[in-house]
Formats: sequence, structure tokens, C-alpha cells
Amino acid sequence: MNEGWRSNPELIFHVYVENTKQFQKPYDTYQHWSCFIVDSGAFEYRMEDKNGKAAAGDMVFCRPGTTFYRTTRGLSFHFIGFDWKHGQIPPPDLIPANGKITILNNRRMSSTLSLLRETTSLQSEAGLNYKKHLFRDLWQLFAMEAANLMESVLISEDPFVQRAVHLLQEHVDSGAALKQVAQQLGISQVQLTRMFKKEFHLTPSKYMTKQRMERVAHLLVHTRLTLADIAERCGFTDEHHLSKSFKSVMGMNPSVYRKAHMV
Repeated sequence: MNEGWRSNPELIFHVYVENTKQFQKPYDTYQHWSCFIVDSGAFEYRMEDKNGKAAAGDMVFCRPGTTFYRTTRGLSFHFIGFDWKHGQIPPPDLIPANGKITILNNRRMSSTLSLLRETTSLQSEAGLNYKKHLFRDLWQLFAMEAANLMESVLISEDPFVQRAVHLLQEHVDSGAALKQVAQQLGISQVQLTRMFKKEFHLTPSKYMTKQRMERVAHLLVHTRLTLADIAERCGFTDEHHLSKSFKSVMGMNPSVYRKAHMV
């Protein structure tokens, strides 16, 4: 399990740039950590040999001393300078090489960004502390999602959406169709997918697939069950179906994964 939730970003400054047609400079190098959070629009960027494109809701982290190249055709964004409290930098696998992370809880993300926008003019010590709190809140939300501290269950402030999450979780092992879950909710499969994607930037089918693969991975590492037994427990037609699905998601065959992760 990742322990990125133990790391706390300490905000140095926050600037909100609204409706800019281009960056003031095509590239820059910062002596501190920096974070670009897209509010609307998009931009393309490069750090060392890694390219990326960030759109609304994406956060891009840049390490100190790294030259950050960027271009845009229109953008509103938060620019944040920060360091890690007590030097507790998160594990390297938590922030990808291209620096881009996405928070699944879209409702919470949008709410926090809205509050952060409203702090733009605050210059007092209390205002700065509030900005620090909001930025830490965004990081902790991402870190908890990434580390599965919520036992792989997505959290929504909307009771109906949360019920959908719980129903999907209940059907992970059975391999039930989304249509069945949608019927239990009293909505169509299209409505379920649209609602889930709006809330979490994730389709319910991808969420269920992710949950099933995590369940398979756990059984591979922590039990001596055969692939056929695991396939039966996790709703696959047979071990061949399991192997094909597992490799497409995890990038390796179940047997290779088990050998690599067994203690």
C-alpha cells in the first residue's frame, strides 16, 4: 500500500490565472515543487522526456530544478508553489513520471477548486492558512484514492451515487451486468454510466473491472488457490478468461504476477 497520505504539501504561494490565451513564458524552472491545476481549457506540456496534456480537473506536479515546457490555446488554472512538510516526499510511484494526477471524486474536487478560486484576493495570514488547508485537502483526497485507504470503495457526498457504488461493489465477484445494477437503482444503464462518469471521471464498467482485478491479485498473492478456483470466485467463465482479462489490465499473466509478488 502506498503511504502518500503521510506526506503533507506545505503551500508557499497560490496564483489563479483566468482565461489566458497563452503562458507568459513558454518554459520555466522552479526551485520549489510546483503544481498546475486546470480549472477550464487545457494545455500541453513536457518535463525532461515526458510529454502530457492536462484538461479540466487534472493536476500536474513538477519537481524542483526541472524545466517545465508548456503551451495552450486558452486556459484558466491555479499555479501553486509548495514543498513537502518535514521533507516527507511521497513515494516515487505515486506521482507518475509525467507528473499528472487525477482525482476521481469530481464533486469534491470541483467544490474545493471553487473555494480555492475565492481565496485569490486573500493576503492575510488567515487567508494563506485557508489556502494551505484546501491544497492539503486535494492532495490527501488523491493520496487516499491512490492508496486504497477506503478499501477500494469510492466516496460520494450524493447518497444516490453512493448507493450505486455499493451495489457495484456487491456485484464485483458475481460478474453481474451493469444493466442489473441500473435496474436495482431504477435508472437506465446509460444514465448510470453518465452519472458515474460525471462524479468520478470513471465509467462503472472500468470501476468494476478494477475491483475484480484487485480481488484476483489479492487471491494470487495471499492464497494457494488455483487459477480455476480464483476464476470461479471472481465471476470469470474459466481460467483462460481470467488470464486474458488480467493481462489486459495488469500487463502480465496471473502466474507471472503471483511469482513476482509472493513473499
